[in-house]
Amino acid sequence: MNKKPAQYALIALFLALVAAAPLSGVVAGSRVRGRNLEYRAPAEKPALTLDQIGNFPREYEAWYADSQPFRDQLIYVRARLNRALYDRDVTQKVAFGKQGWLFYTNTEDGKPLDNYRGDDLFTNMELRRIAEKLVMTRDSLRAQGCDFVLFIAPNKERVYSEYMPDRYGEPAEHYAVKQLVDFLRQRTDLKVVYCYDEMMQAKKDLPDVPLYYSQDTHWNNVGSYVGAQALLRALDIQWPTLSRDMVRDDRSVRMGDLSVLTHLERDFAGDTDYTVTRGTDEHAVDKKVAFLCHDSFGDRLKVYLTDAFTIGDAVPYADYTQARVDAVHPDVFILETVERYARARLSKGPLYTGSGSR
Repeated sequence: MNKKPAQYALIALFLALVAAAPLSGVVAGSRVRGRNLEYRAPAEKPALTLDQIGNFPREYEAWYADSQPFRDQLIYVRARLNRALYDRDVTQKVAFGKQGWLFYTNTEDGKPLDNYRGDDLFTNMELRRIAEKLVMTRDSLRAQGCDFVLFIAPNKERVYSEYMPDRYGEPAEHYAVKQLVDFLRQRTDLKVVYCYDEMMQAKKDLPDVPLYYSQDTHWNNVGSYVGAQALLRALDIQWPTLSRDMVRDDRSVRMGDLSVLTHLERDFAGDTDYTVTRGTDEHAVDKKVAFLCHDSFGDRLKVYLTDAFTIGDAVPYADYTQARVDAVHPDVFILETVERYARARLSKGPLYTGSGSR
């Protein structure tokens, strides 16, 4: 099939939009500006002052670029051109995988490709320091009558490596999180849950149901159920093993964050969402109080945890304080992180050093 006519048409459209943008801006102003698709606030128009004169050119250029009419449309057409002419990724943050799958490749946000290829292994010193901080956290919580468990959610790239672009090869067998989990299990008595094996078993048992969104970085309701089940079993709370009759298509569609980052969101159909049958009342008797410190993967995880616990507080990392733990007097402290954030999250701490301390 000859792609040249379509390619020439895209080029002509792009040039027409570029030429029309300044005039349309004068006539229509912000009404021809699309919504911002980059998960950031647009630059504000800077004021020219003596103390800021050195930064003014750069700040003005950023504001001018963000405020251009047809900006969204131009970015979309440029992205279409890159795909049509060169069949390549249109941003360094997202890789186009097989069968419509998208993968997060932003080196400034957790380095998921380094995780995948095993290029970011821990040093022995890093492993010892992380272990020391986690043990200190656990011991301090134990003194308050609180249990502690570390939960790590696998990266999507590892669970669905068969859809990764061929240029990235197979996932490494020896990689940072496996290295960390093995070290903690062998050298400490911490409760550590890394649900990769459970995910791979669920993939095998339910081959027609995805556990992660194909066009988003996150797991879906089915994947988060598998994660919640692994976590609860580590706390001696038994849940029904996931089966196909527990999963139903809820007839809704989710547009993923990765499709937005490609600037080609309108070209994607989105992912089917699923609902999983929740725990029964027998799991809710005499609930203990749980405190959850989490990233975005914990948002779905905590939905299922409410069947087994009273959630005293669920705090994103950025909002975490020891005082919030003391305020709810939890029976269990759950520290959740996705694989790509494990180094950054766990190198900090200890998270808890004793009631009323600073």
